[in-house]
Amino acid sequence: MILELQGELKCLPHITMGGRPLGDLHFNKQGVPVLLIGHHILHGAVQDLPKPVAVMRKVGADREGSEAHYLISAVVHKKVIFKNRPKPIVNAGVPRLV
Repeated sequence: MILELQGELKCLPHITMGGRPLGDLHFNKQGVPVLLIGHHILHGAVQDLPKPVAVMRKVGADREGSEAHYLISAVVHKKVIFKNRPKPIVNAGVPRLV
């Protein structure tokens, strides 16, 4: 599966993603995908792609004169789409232990 998000993800200016995970993807008991990013939650849907998409990785061409070729590492048939705006996760009414 691939993820499709509507809109734009922004980090604070002094923070870079640098290989860090985007968030946590879970599926509830009804099979609805739920994405947690920081203090926000998004609910999505799983859809079939009209045509499969190949995920390719470029190999070679690291030296002069060598030709690059591509390896197919996956073929994707479904996508998880998140169309709605994220909702903030509010921790109201939960007592704190000190």
